[in-house]
Amino acid sequence: MSYIKYTLIIFFCLSFITVSAQMNSDNLKVVTKKQNSFKNLQLIPIKANNTYKKAYQNIGKYDNLKKAIESGKIEISDSGNVNTLIATNNSNVNIYIIAGEVVKGGKQDRLVAEDVIIAPGEKKNIPAFCVEQNRWHQKESGNAFKGYYNVSSKKVRQAALVDKDQSKVWANVAETTQKNSASSSTGTYAELEKSKTYTKDLSSYLNFFKNKFVNDTSIVGVIAISGDKIIGCDIFATHNLFKNSYQGLLHSYITEAITNGSKPTLSNAEVSKYYQNFMKIEAEQEKKLQGKGNVFRHKNKKLHLTSF
Repeated sequence: MSYIKYTLIIFFCLSFITVSAQMNSDNLKVVTKKQNSFKNLQLIPIKANNTYKKAYQNIGKYDNLKKAIESGKIEISDSGNVNTLIATNNSNVNIYIIAGEVVKGGKQDRLVAEDVIIAPGEKKNIPAFCVEQNRWHQKESGNAFKGYYNVSSKKVRQAALVDKDQSKVWANVAETTQKNSASSSTGTYAELEKSKTYTKDLSSYLNFFKNKFVNDTSIVGVIAISGDKIIGCDIFATHNLFKNSYQGLLHSYITEAITNGSKPTLSNAEVSKYYQNFMKIEAEQEKKLQGKGNVFRHKNKKLHLTSF
């Protein structure tokens, strides 16, 4: 009897390890192709094997923030505290917001500081940073945030998610807008949408990248390269989560490539070294990402890994 009990314990322990330990380089492979390069940006897709897909096949459906705002499924309002927004999910679907997304309205435009999931009918506080330094009064939207402006550039996003530093957020917002001739009286990050030079460059990148990777259901993430640097790596639990976030993340990668980038020069070996550093041994993943990225969990499952 004790032998059977011991065997069952080992079986369940091994089963737990198999199911929980999935986000690693054994199950997720980078696919380097030069045709995924355009001007100052190269995107390398990350593909999941069947073991990985099976582990995450029942995580449910999620809407992204852009769709939720535009369809009225979510209400976001000022809390009175610069670093907190209040969000209410008025739909019957989970809404997944990723760190770095910018919303417009309230007393000043804000950037979401962490990945957040808001369940159907749930009202929840969202950590945020200001990305409009010189305004503290309501506009036509009153207390509400009814506008959406994509995912912020790498430096702004990193200052929020990793450094958690408002001063760094403001400094990087200023650098990004000034370099792209998008300065405004309030210093808002969203002023980029009014810059003719930036929007023209952005459009050319989007035309090249917008339809890549979205139809291959094995792709769950990408590594973004500009010059001799990795400017971002985002990996998701499923292709649908990746697809939901891809267009917003594209704006982040492209903005960094336009603002501070150059023609990609990293070798496949250098990319592999970067990737294996935090993906080879999953037990050491979060330690390796300290100060460099983040792992977002929901109900004890990893849904999103971000590395800069």
